[in-house]
Formats: sequence, structure tokens, C-alpha cells
Amino acid sequence: MNGNRATDEDFREFCADVFATLGRTDQRQAAETYLNGLLSCTGRKSIRRLVAAAPGRSEQSLQQFINQSPWDPDPIRERLMYRLAKAIRPTAWVLEEVHFPKHGQYSAAVERQYVQALGRVRNCQLAITVTLTAGRITVPVNWRLIVPDSWGRDHERRARARMPSHELPRPYWQYHLEVLDDMALEWGMPVAPVVVDTSNRGNVEAFLGALELRRQPYLAQVASTFLVAYDQPARASHPSRGAGPVNGSTSTWRGTAGDLIARTGHIARETVEWRNDEIDSVMRSQFLQVPVRSSVPGRGAGAGSTPPGARTLIAEWPLGKPGPRNYWITNMTDPALPELVELAKLRELATPRIEEFAATYGLRDYEGRTFAGWHHHVTLATAAYIYCLLNRPG
Repeated sequence: MNGNRATDEDFREFCADVFATLGRTDQRQAAETYLNGLLSCTGRKSIRRLVAAAPGRSEQSLQQFINQSPWDPDPIRERLMYRLAKAIRPTAWVLEEVHFPKHGQYSAAVERQYVQALGRVRNCQLAITVTLTAGRITVPVNWRLIVPDSWGRDHERRARARMPSHELPRPYWQYHLEVLDDMALEWGMPVAPVVVDTSNRGNVEAFLGALELRRQPYLAQVASTFLVAYDQPARASHPSRGAGPVNGSTSTWRGTAGDLIARTGHIARETVEWRNDEIDSVMRSQFLQVPVRSSVPGRGAGAGSTPPGARTLIAEWPLGKPGPRNYWITNMTDPALPELVELAKLRELATPRIEEFAATYGLRDYEGRTFAGWHHHVTLATAAYIYCLLNRPG
């Protein structure tokens, strides 16, 4: 990032397109100034520093635009997704959790809560983002701020943070679904698999079932305790031949993913390679895939021509290790195992890419407390990232 971009033709065209849905001229000018500041300012991106780096609006007017003005960020996110997807075909839509450290207790949805990426409790805001991911590129597009249970009836904090009345605590998986529904049902999101880690979350079956009802391809990392159904040949005792199949019929076994993998030791594992760009190295593990179904009878409508409820369970063994390390469930039953492994490993690159974005474009530098202000800031920080990505040399 270098220099004030206010006179750059490509910057002006980008702003005219992305901010066209803002109803007033002064709002469009404020958005342009804020974006210009995010791109031009070095170090912490407070509003005071943004105004100094990219003059055009007063500090007070920019504060009002971010914290109090009632403009809707969703149409801007939609335009950003359209421009990005037009230039970069998504390999996957990766769902990630992002934390925003905060002091005090009055910023919208702030609470002491567990941060999965850190493995510990922090005083912070937690958000869900959908990223367009392709190769080494991971770009956040849409956002949801998670409302902790403690904010459900805390009228004082809700009033101070100007929390909308409909923004109430709800199950974690519903945030995932809402943020995807925005894009798929309203924005015309290009079709690509959803990749997500659900291994430390509850109600995973409800989330996967909802994706299947939407005919959305997915690959979800799950815990070893995730319940699956497995169709196995039915066997019966025979006095002369011992146990054997009963006229080709099957019986359904239900249990955890870990238990099923332990029962399928006769199935050969496959060694798969993938590239880890973070350490510039080729990685290898052994993988086992087993056809399964939802553990809930009658649940599921698979993607494309997939039979209803058909899924694949994938387990990963690090080379030389006695037991599996990771498990995934997918409703994509046609792709070859190496293709599914590549998708699964995309998630490991998402967090470091988001952290680079956060550090460069001031994602966590919002100093206000309001719910709308948070959404306004993360939307404009996302716009800064996408602008630079689409306009970088070469």
C-alpha cells in the first residue's frame, strides 16, 4: 500500500461500482474516503489516522458514517463478491471463525469466550466469515457477528451497542447457514463446495442436513464421535458354512465415525500427496474412505444425482501413526480421493491468509462499539483487500 488513491482512475471506478447502492452522495464520498484511508494509512487504522492519510472528510463525519449512519453493508458485499468471482473462479467457499480482541464489555457482542484458533478463552467478539478460496487465495466475502447467550437479555449492553432487536443468540450452526443463504439465495453465489470445520461444534447433523436440503456440496471436518450409518452385508449362521451373507441383503450399523473406521481395517488405505504452500513442501498421509449415510433415518437429499442421504466418511492417518488424526464427512461421492483431500487441506491455509488480511488492512482496528459500526468497518476492510487483490500488478 502506498500513496493517496483519490485520483486513480481504477480506484474511482471501483468505488463508483461498489458503493453505488449507498443512497446519498455524502455517504458515497465518506465510503470512498474511508477506503482510501485503509489503503493509504500505515500502522493502526484509527479513523483519525485514516483522515490524516486520505483527507476528504472530517474525523467527526467519518465517525458518524461508520458508527451511526443506517446504511446496509450487504449490497456492498454482494458487489464485492460479484467482482471477485468474475476474476477468480472459486475452488471452495471456506467457512472460518475470526476473533476480534476487545477490552471492556460494551462493544457489540463482546464476551469472554473460547476461540478455537487460539485454543483458549479471550475477551473478544467472534464472527463467521465465508471466504472465496482458490489455490493460495483466501478472501473473506460475507460476515456474521455471533451474539453470545449473555447478550440475549442484557438490555443495557444491547442499547449501548445499538443491537438490532432481531439479533438474538442462536445456535452456532445457524450463523453458518445464514451467511451462506445470503450468498446462495440472494446474491447468486457461484456453485462450489462449502468447506468447514465442525469438529468442536454441536448440532452438526442439523447443519449438514440443511446443506443437503439446499443441494449444497460440502466437505466438513467432524469429530471422531460424529454419528454415521453404514450399510453392511447381513450375515447369518449356517451349520456347515458358518456365518455368511443372507441373500445379498444388508443391515444398517449405526455408531461413531471413530468406531466405524476401527471396524473397517480390511479396507486398504490410500497414500495421498498434497502441497502445503505455507511451508513450501509436499505432504503425505494415508486416507481411508467409507460410504455412509446420515445417522438420522430419512434425513438428507444429496447433491446432484447422489442418492438421498449418501455420504462419504474420510479418515486420515499420518504416516507411521497407529490411529487416525482427522475425519471428514462429504456429500460429494463422485470426486476421487485426492481431489477431496485437496479440498480438505484448503482450510489449513485459510487462517494464515485471514491473519495477513487483518494485519494489512486493519480488520481488527475498529474502535467503536456499535453493531452496525462493526459491520460497516469489516465490510470496508474487505473492500480494501479485494481492491488490492484485483488491481495488483501482473
